[in-house]
Amino acid sequence: MGRSPCCEKGHTKKGTWTKEEDDLLISYIKAHGEGCWRSLPKAAGLLRCGKSCRLRWINYLRPDLKRGNFTSEEDEAIIRLHSLLGNKWSIIAATLPGRTDNEIKNHWNTNIKRRLMSSGIDPSTHRPIDGSAAAIQNNDTEGEKNSELSLELRISPPSPHSPKLPPNAAEKIEQNPQLLP
Repeated sequence: MGRSPCCEKGHTKKGTWTKEEDDLLISYIKAHGEGCWRSLPKAAGLLRCGKSCRLRWINYLRPDLKRGNFTSEEDEAIIRLHSLLGNKWSIIAATLPGRTDNEIKNHWNTNIKRRLMSSGIDPSTHRPIDGSAAAIQNNDTEGEKNSELSLELRISPPSPHSPKLPPNAAEKIEQNPQLLP
């Protein structure tokens, strides 16, 4: 009664992608576009399931992906947007061109979360842990700002691979004008 399987499990390859498979996928997508992921593997001559091809393309092979370490501006944008939206990684990724939701989530969990905790900030609530108000000194009247939490968010046009922002995300951003430059 449910959906038919995406692929024949006995005829699909699992594990690490080879250079030849990457080249087949890239050349097929350049020639035909992203189309239907369920039929793409067979048409491209790959023994992979459609989901595997889609994830490989989106997370590793897309030409507009940004490689390397996150900049301090990207870190600040992630922190600010996470405080506003929570774990909505695809919405956060839509504001950072060239970064995938999976990459941002992994960066949050391995780097930013740990750094916030060592600074005395709860990464879930973005408030000081146990009343350690000294951890965050955000006295705008004196002109002092915590360099880790200051943010200038530059909203650029989304890439064709970025997810569409849901209507309520735009409302939340409008309610918090400090997110805009």
